[in-house]
Amino acid sequence: MRLRRGLLAVSLLGLLGGCLLPTRGTPVYVDMRAGSFWSGEGRLLEVSADQERCRVAVRNRTLVVRKLWVDCAHVHATSVRHEAPAASLR
Repeated sequence: MRLRRGLLAVSLLGLLGGCLLPTRGTPVYVDMRAGSFWSGEGRLLEVSADQERCRVAVRNRTLVVRKLWVDCAHVHATSVRHEAPAASLR
């Protein structure tokens, strides 16, 4: 009985560890042209020295978080500020 509970706890921890996005990194949207993902929501972890490749953490279609290198052209900022011109506020 204890062995079964232990195995269940270990498998749950492994499952949750693979499904949660890391807390570090910049929130980004990864374009579907970079791969097959559940959603484009991801985290930018690092950028190569030549700024051509970006390492991102993103969920695949089975909801497991994968860390992979993609072309930086497919990585987009998620927080874009849109400010109305002062003339339209009157």
